Amino acid sequence: MKDDLEERMLAAAISAVLLFEPEESIIKISSGRNKGSLWFQEHTKISIGETGISNERSKRSVLR
Repeated sequence: MKDDLEERMLAAAISAVLLFEPEESIIKISSGRNKGSLWFQEHTKISIGETGISNERSKRSVLR
């Protein structure tokens, strides 16, 4: 009995959120999937020990 009540309340809560949210925000790709700004990408690469973007771009090409 308690599980049934919890499931109904959960369904009601989800329905309420879907009803009151603008349509664009429901199926929108989350910002977490974007790479972010160049500054963020640079600092993320450096923090995990990789070469930063600015160093990668400033290297001379081997194929000259």
